[in-house]
Amino acid sequence: MSEAIVIVGGGFAGFWAALAAKRVGGADVEVSLVSREPVLQMRPRLYEASPASLCVDLRAPLGEVGVRFVRGHATEIDLAARRLQLSGGAQLGYGRLVVATGSILRRPDIPGAERAWSIDTLDEAIAFERRLSEIGGTVSRPVVAIIGAGFTGIELALELRDRLAQHAGDALAARTRIVLIERASTVGPELGPGPRPAIEAALAAAQIECHLGVGVRALGRDRVTLTSGTTLHADAVVLTTGMVAAPFVDRIAGERDPLGRLMVDRSLQAPRAAAVFVAGDAAAADTGDGHLTLQSCQHALQLGRFAGENAARDLLGMPMLSYAQERYVTCLDLGRSGAVFTNGHERAVVQTGADAKQIKRRINTSLIYPPTGSREVLLAASSTDLGPDRRR
Repeated sequence: MSEAIVIVGGGFAGFWAALAAKRVGGADVEVSLVSREPVLQMRPRLYEASPASLCVDLRAPLGEVGVRFVRGHATEIDLAARRLQLSGGAQLGYGRLVVATGSILRRPDIPGAERAWSIDTLDEAIAFERRLSEIGGTVSRPVVAIIGAGFTGIELALELRDRLAQHAGDALAARTRIVLIERASTVGPELGPGPRPAIEAALAAAQIECHLGVGVRALGRDRVTLTSGTTLHADAVVLTTGMVAAPFVDRIAGERDPLGRLMVDRSLQAPRAAAVFVAGDAAAADTGDGHLTLQSCQHALQLGRFAGENAARDLLGMPMLSYAQERYVTCLDLGRSGAVFTNGHERAVVQTGADAKQIKRRINTSLIYPPTGSREVLLAASSTDLGPDRRR
């Protein structure tokens, strides 16, 4: 057991951590990935239509490189004994552990929040798709309210008419009232001023009704009560209120950021837990230029690669690498208005419209997906040195 690496979490960071650990450890190190299901949810795409298709079965690529999949739900860690407790009583010993348990929707602490729809997970996105189908078949003038005008809320709002059109035709889609509610005074507050003109133009062209600078007092699946006292009746209320780290990482002592992420060192180790590395949305790490990682697929991919490689290096007595994210970009889908592509943490706009949409489609349909092919191809893709043709 001392030469085993266990990865907890089957998202982007967990998958790539498993492959990177196997690439470095080879036949001498057993690598196991623990997850409830052997499925990688394409979470960045869950605002799109047909969410049931937006997942990848991980059994083939994991099996190809010799990573053992363990179906289960991790509940506790015994840090002293280096053992992982799974639901049902099973235990796994480890030499090194990578915690890549991701993030969950931050549901607001207001009455009725638990009853609202969301698209945070594959199952929730599928359920919301069924609701859109019901709306299309039974409601003559639908109203859909989206709480939160951040990245996901904007993308969902600008996709909704086309999604409703698939279920009930263009006429009903055009009649639908789509309401975007945001407590900040601007849309996309975390995105800064750079892409805002393109976002605002797209929302206006799509006739999205924006309520900015307003809070929510109570909500459910069919109504929103604003702090002003106004109640909006809706056929669906959807939460896109941001993310926080999933609670499993709370088992590891250490400093946390406001999103509940564990602050890790440059090797992605937990400073107060020997033999534990943290990656993806569970980790707050310096990207190498003084910025903290964001809860994004872009950062999770690289965090996973570094955490897995460093877990194997540490286990084998090799020097570890300092995590770095050489480039940060943003590509926001703007529906029928194309997309907006930005560069750097200041989010300087590089491209908009149809050209940016091509980049978004390449990201969503190719770059974030695991490659297919031989063991050699898969392991090579887990390299922490991405090279200029793979940087994003």
